[in-house]
Amino acid sequence: MKLKFIIIAILLAVDGVFIRFKIGGISYDRLLEFIFFFILFKDFIFELKINAFLRKWCRIILLLASIQLLFKLYLSIIGEIEFQFVYTPLIKSFSFIVFSFLFLILAKKGVKYLNIIVLIHFLILAFAFLQHPFSPIADQMLEIKKLLYVSAESDRIAQDLIREEAKITGGYGNAFRLAGPFANTINFSYFAFSSFALNLFLFLKYRGKPYLFLLILLFIASILSQTRSLLLAEVFLVFGYLFFAPLKKHFFYKIGIVIGAIIMISTIYTAGDALLKGSTSRIAKASSAGHSDSRPLLWITALYAVSSNPFGLTQADYQTARQEMFRVFGNSDILYLWPHNGIINIGFHYTFFGYFIFAFLVAMLLKTINKVKEKKIVSFFRLVLIAYVIQTSFHNNFILESDYAFLMILMLISLEAGNGTYKMQTVLKEKDLHSTRMAKLTTTKF
Repeated sequence: MKLKFIIIAILLAVDGVFIRFKIGGISYDRLLEFIFFFILFKDFIFELKINAFLRKWCRIILLLASIQLLFKLYLSIIGEIEFQFVYTPLIKSFSFIVFSFLFLILAKKGVKYLNIIVLIHFLILAFAFLQHPFSPIADQMLEIKKLLYVSAESDRIAQDLIREEAKITGGYGNAFRLAGPFANTINFSYFAFSSFALNLFLFLKYRGKPYLFLLILLFIASILSQTRSLLLAEVFLVFGYLFFAPLKKHFFYKIGIVIGAIIMISTIYTAGDALLKGSTSRIAKASSAGHSDSRPLLWITALYAVSSNPFGLTQADYQTARQEMFRVFGNSDILYLWPHNGIINIGFHYTFFGYFIFAFLVAMLLKTINKVKEKKIVSFFRLVLIAYVIQTSFHNNFILESDYAFLMILMLISLEAGNGTYKMQTVLKEKDLHSTRMAKLTTTKF
C-alpha cells in the first residue's frame, strides 16, 4: 500500500474530529486533503474524462455554489453579513468535490484502503464507549476530548462539554448521550450512520466478519447516543434490506419481519406506558421536552419562509415568517428553533432553486443505481438513500451543507455502477494498441 493513500484514508476517516485545529478557519485535516487533491490533480482531470457521474456531481456542486455566491454577495452588499461569509461557502463547496474525489480514488485502488477507514472508525467507537459513564476511565477520556475543543469558537460546544462532564461525574448513564470525539451527539450520529452504511455495504460485498462485528458495535453506540432518527434509519436499512433484497430465504424473512412488526406495534400500543414508565432515556419518549414534537410546525414554517422569499432568505425575512406562523399555531418553538430538516434547509442555503437541483441529484442517483449489476447492491443503495432521508429529516445537517461522511456512499454508487471503469479500460486498450502499432512501425523502419 502506498503511504499517500494510507494518509488520505486516515484523513477521510477522522472527518469532523479535529475541528479545533485550524488555519484561517480551515481545519488541518481539510487542508491536507486539499494538498493531496492538488498532488493528484492529473488523476482528477482524468477521472472527470472517464467518469460521467463525477462530472455531473461536480457540476451540481458548482451550480449550487454559484447560486449561493450570488445570494451571499447580495446579503453582503445590503449589510446583512460580513464579506468573509461570501467566499467561505465557496471553499466548503470545493471541499465537497475534494472529499468525494479522494474517497473515489481510494475505493478504486482497492478495498484495503477502505479497511483503513473501517479501522479508524473502530477506534473512534472505542473512544466513544470508553467515554460513557459506565466506563471506569470516562473522566480521563473526557479530559482527552477537551483537548480537541479547547478554544473552539462555538459556545454550544463548550456547553455540550459541561453537560457531558456533569453526567459523567454524576454517573447518569441513562441520560448520557454518546458523542465520542465529536463535538456533539448529532455529529456523532451522522458519522455513525455513514459508517454503518459503509460497513453494511462491505459486508454484503465481501462477507467479512469484522464488518459484521463493527455493525453490531455501531448499533450499540447508536442506542447509547439516544438518537431516535439514527436508530430508525439503521433499523429501516437492515430490515428493509431483508424484506426487499433477493435472498434465498426471502419469503421467510418477509413473514418474520411482518410478524415482528405487528408484535412490536401491538406491544407499544397496549403496554407501552407500563414498559417505559420511569425511564429517563430519550428513546423511550416521543419528544425530548416532554410535550408533542414541534418539528412538523418548524418544517411548515421553514417551507413558508422559503416559498415567500424564493430568491433568497435573510435572517429578517425568516424571523418575519416565524412571527406570522406563531400567530397561526401559537407554538413558541417556532420563534427560536431551526427547521430540523436537512432537505428543507436547502432552500435556506441555495434559495428555492436549490430544491430543483436536489431533485435532479436524486434522479441522477436513482438512474445510476439502476446500472449496478448486483441486485442485492441495487436494493441496498435504494434503501440507504431513503434511510439517510429519514435521519436528516429530523436534523439540520445535510450532505450539501455540512455532512461529508455520506459522500462516501454516493461515490460507492458511482463506482458500483461502473462509471469510469469501462471507459478507463477502453482508454488503456487504445494506449496499448497505439504502443503496439508504434513498435511495429519502428521495427519495420529499421
